[in-house]
Order: sequence, then C-alpha cells, then structure tokens
Amino acid sequence: MNLSVIIVTYRSAGYIARCLAAVERAIKALDAEVIVVDNNSPDDTVEVARAAAPWATILDRKENGGFAEGCVAGARAARGAHVVFVNPDAEVQPDTFTALLDCAARNPRAGIVGGRCVTETGENDPRSWWGRPTPWSVFCFATGLSTVFPGRALFDPESPTMWSGERHVPIVTGAMMLVDRRVWDEVGGFDTRIFMYGEDADLCLRARAAGYRPMVTDRAVFVHPGGMSSSSIGKLVLLFTGKATVVRRHFPRGLRRAGVSMLLFGVWLRAALSRGVAPPDMRRQGRPTAQRGDWAELWTVRNRWRGGWDSAKS
Repeated sequence: MNLSVIIVTYRSAGYIARCLAAVERAIKALDAEVIVVDNNSPDDTVEVARAAAPWATILDRKENGGFAEGCVAGARAARGAHVVFVNPDAEVQPDTFTALLDCAARNPRAGIVGGRCVTETGENDPRSWWGRPTPWSVFCFATGLSTVFPGRALFDPESPTMWSGERHVPIVTGAMMLVDRRVWDEVGGFDTRIFMYGEDADLCLRARAAGYRPMVTDRAVFVHPGGMSSSSIGKLVLLFTGKATVVRRHFPRGLRRAGVSMLLFGVWLRAALSRGVAPPDMRRQGRPTAQRGDWAELWTVRNRWRGGWDSAKS
C-alpha cells in the first residue's frame, strides 16, 4: 500500500463528511487507506464519520491527548509507504494526493511534502508553509518590526510568501502534510508531548537536522478555512506554547532563554499597545490574528505557555 490518509477529529461533526467525501474522490486511483482518529469528541463526530465513510477505519479513542497523539495513533495503524495528515476541516482536490506522491517520488530527500492552501473563495492562502523561527525573527516580533512591516522578508521572516511550482521550505503546515514512512520512523514522528500547534515545526526541523529538505508543490491544492476548533484566546495560548517549545528545542543552546524572553516581551508590547490602537498585524492578509484584548489576556496567562509543551506535560 502506497498511502495512508490520517484525519484526526475533535468536535468535527459539522465538516468531517465534506472532508471525507473529498478524500474519497482523491484516492480513487490510488492504493490507499483512510484512517479517522477521533480524540473523544463530545458530539456525534464518530457517528457522522462512520455514516459518511463506511469504507474508512475509525479509531474511536476515549481520551483527548491532543492532535499529535492522535496522529501518532493513526500512524501506528497505518500500512502505507507514505502517511498524509489532513485536517478534518480541509478539503483536498481530486488530484491532490497524486501530486504530493509525485513530488515525493521525484524528490526523495524531501522527506516531507506539503501543498498549496486556498481559501473557500479560491484565493491563494500563503499559510501552506512557514519560515524557520530564528533569534532574528523572534527579535523582530519582540520589537514590533514584524508588526510594522508584515510580510517583509527581512523583518517578518517567519511569514510565508506565495510561490509557484515547487520549492524547499523550512516548515510544512500540519494542515496537510505528506511524510515518507521511513522518514517518519527515522526521526520519530510527531512528539506526543505537544498537544496542538508546534508539532509540524518540530517535526520538520528534526527532519532537516537529519538531512531532509521539506518541500511544497502548488499542484497539490487543498481548501482550509482554519481555526474551526479553537476560540481566539484559547488558540493563542496553544500557539504560543508551541512557539515557546520550538524556541526551547531548536534555538542554539545559549539563546533559548533569551528567545523565550523575547516572546514574552513581544506579547507584553502588543498588550500595552492594544489598549490604544489595533496593532497592524491584527489585519494581516485580511485575517484577524488576535482581538484587541487577547494580547493582554495572553500576557496575563504567560505562565501557562512560556515553558512550552515540555513543561506543560512534565
């Protein structure tokens, strides 16, 4: 078997049927299986998934250990030479998986391949990949340079830009990520200590350290509205826990504490400024990233995220 499609769900009853219908169309010509892993949803996600895809394997877990843990559970059950993780609110095009597999076959040292995200109205969404967090990028966040100059490569280097064709990227989004099974096993897959957010960056950076070069291809298209399961402040706490994790794990050892301090300062700065004006990055690419009061609340609960996932699960 060449491909295992793994979809981790939680409170996904409203959209999992559309996701599975799109996946079914995309695997018709492939030797593939589909595994849905539900993280103990309190709604009827499992029943909806079973009705929509009686041909799929449904793993009905009785606990919610997080997105990464659900992905790992799916990978354990998978038989494919490649695993592709697809968010339950994403919809792939009929040739998406074929394009991912083709790119992986022509670029065996990629190890990880992503696609091109588009909005529900068909516009290109650059959030298919991310730049690598570095001391410079975190300094730009801390000083507000990434806010004043959003999307500029020099002052906002973590933000993605649009591209055409295929390109190597530092981090492929976990919303749709194809991983060679040998690479998954070699680098250890997603770290289950990471509940949600940061698992894709951590995996890609470990793969790069092992000599692989993740890629994206614009031929593998998927629609992903994003943010379907998280409230604004709840999502920000998860996001910054992931950011702190990446800094603590992947920055040079002598700069890890300073990196977290810069994250803290950047949040404090936005909390202070947002009392008077809306920061420019709240309107970046037409999508709000935080409500005005969220930065202040994020600063208030900083002890929940500053230690990263390693601290949260210790």
